[in-house]
Amino acid sequence: MHCAAAFWEIGGEAEAPAVLDALLQAMAQNSATANHVVACLDRMGSLAAPALPLLREQLSLPRRGGRFQSVDHDEELQRLGGTLLARLDPPAPVAPAPRTA
Repeated sequence: MHCAAAFWEIGGEAEAPAVLDALLQAMAQNSATANHVVACLDRMGSLAAPALPLLREQLSLPRRGGRFQSVDHDEELQRLGGTLLARLDPPAPVAPAPRTA
């Protein structure tokens, strides 16, 4: 996970598929990596969109692993994950109600 994040910092957009794959595997296999993974996904911006299903799944859990399974780290994970979800998958605009005559 740390190597994938470093690879992203060095290689950037061209390395996004490999980095994303490594990050998602790390998060799925070891929940303690979640804070680091989400921080890197945040730096990846829109290229992290394929991670949204796993991110939603993790945030829906009553308790996430995160670093050391502490409340502070869990709250940080929820905050950053929620921000990332809002940025990458904003709610669809609501269409105005049709006017009746």
